[in-house]
Amino acid sequence: MTFPNVLVLNYLKSTKQASPEIQMKAENYIALGYQRLLTFEVSSGGFSLYGRAPASVMLSAKGLLEISDMAKVFPVDPALIDRTRKWLLAQQRPDGTWTTGASSWDAPPGSANDPLPLTAYVTWAILESGLKDDARVSRSIAYIRENAARASDGYTLAMVANALVAYDANDGSVRDALARLDALKITEGDGAYYPTKVGSFTGAYGVYGNIETTGLAAYAFLRAKQYPESARRALTYLVQKKDARGTWGSTQATILALRALIQSVIDSGDATADATVRVTFNGAAAKPIVIKPENADVVQIVTFDDIAPGTNRVAFQVEGKGSFAYQVSANYYLPWSAVPPTPEKDKLVDVQVKYDRTSLAVNDEVGVTATVRLREGKARMTIIDLGVPPGFTVMSEDLDAAVKAKTIARYELTGRQIIVYLEEFDAKKPVTLTYHLKAKFPLRAQTPSTTTYDYYNPSATATQAPQLLTVK
Repeated sequence: MTFPNVLVLNYLKSTKQASPEIQMKAENYIALGYQRLLTFEVSSGGFSLYGRAPASVMLSAKGLLEISDMAKVFPVDPALIDRTRKWLLAQQRPDGTWTTGASSWDAPPGSANDPLPLTAYVTWAILESGLKDDARVSRSIAYIRENAARASDGYTLAMVANALVAYDANDGSVRDALARLDALKITEGDGAYYPTKVGSFTGAYGVYGNIETTGLAAYAFLRAKQYPESARRALTYLVQKKDARGTWGSTQATILALRALIQSVIDSGDATADATVRVTFNGAAAKPIVIKPENADVVQIVTFDDIAPGTNRVAFQVEGKGSFAYQVSANYYLPWSAVPPTPEKDKLVDVQVKYDRTSLAVNDEVGVTATVRLREGKARMTIIDLGVPPGFTVMSEDLDAAVKAKTIARYELTGRQIIVYLEEFDAKKPVTLTYHLKAKFPLRAQTPSTTTYDYYNPSATATQAPQLLTVK
C-alpha cells in the first residue's frame, strides 16, 4: 500500500495539513515501500512482478507512475525515473505503440492484445513523469488520436482520455474522447459508474473492474475540467464503494479511486463546511463532532461497542451547513459452527487443507496438503493465506522446491501464516502444495483459518475453518 500513502501525503502537503507526526509516519511507510519497490527492478531494465526477467511494460509504466508521484513527497533517485522512462521508450515500436511482450500483464484479459490500451497507459505514465516535448511521445499521441474512435470499452477509453488530457487538455480529441466516455456511464442512485467488459490490466472485472474504470474516468474529467456533474456522480459512486477498512478491495482499485478523490479536493480549494454533527446509537449519543473549514476533510471516527443482536438504530443530526459523506460498518464474530457454507453455485475459488495427522509429539513433523481450485477462467494474482498453528515451525524446504518447480510464484512467512502467491492461476490447472510443520511444544493448538482469494477481485474468496492439533 505504498502508492496510497504517497497519494495521501501529497494531498496533505498540497493542502498544508501535513503535521510533523503524520508526515514522519507516512514517510516511514514510503521509505519501506521504496526499498521494496527497488527489488522489483529487473537488472536489464524495467520492472516485473518479482524483479525477475523479463520485465513487463505495463508494470514498468505503473512503477514509473508511482516513483514519479513519490518524488513529489520523498527523496527518490532521479536516475531511477530516468532509466525506467528510457527503458519504456526503448520498447516503443516505430508507429508509436507498445505491444504485449513476454509478460501477460501487458494486456487487459479481454482486449485481444489490442495495442491501444497499453500505448495509452504507457504514454500517460511518461507524461505524468514530466516528459512531454519529445518526438517519441508525440508519435504515441498521434497513434492514440488516430485510433481513439475504435475504443468502445470504458476501461480503454478512460485510459485513452487520460493520456490525451495529460498531453493537451484543450485539444479537440480530448473533447471527443470525454464525450464518448461520458455516454457509457451507468447511473446508480446518486452516483454513476463506468463499466468495463474487457477487464483491467490487473485482471479486475465486475465491481472491481468498474471501480478502476470509474476512478480513471473521474480523474480525466477533473483534469480536463469538463463534465463536472459526471465527475461528481463518479466520485459519489467511488465513495459508496469504499469498504469497511477504508479501501476499495485491491491496491490498484484503491490507487485509482484515491487519485480521483484527492484531485477533486485539491480542485475544490478550501472547504466551507461549518457544522456540528451528532451521532446516536440506539439513543446513546457520542461526543458531538464539530466540523470547521480547517478539519472539514478529516475523517472523523465514532465507535459504539456491545451491539446487541437484532435491529439497531444509528441516527445523524447535522446543525449548520456543509455536505458530508458517512459510512456505517460493523464487525462481529461467529463460531465456525454457525458460519453458513458458501453455496456451490457461488463458489468462484475453493481451498482444501488436509493434515496427515492431528495428534503428534514434540519434534514430530506433520504433513500438510493444500489444494486450490479456480472454478473458471484465470486470475492474474491469487493469494493463499495458510494458517500456522502456534507452537509449530514451518519447514521451508518444500516451499522452496515449489518455487523452483514454478508450482507457486513465491511465498512469505509470518508468525502465524504462510502467504503463497500464484501468478496466472488457471482453472484448468488446480494447484496442490505439500509442506511440513514441526511441533516445538506440548499443547492443544487450533490452526488459524486458511483463506484464498483473487487479489484484484477480492469477492472471489474461499475460507476453510481451523483444525485442532494435539502435541504430547
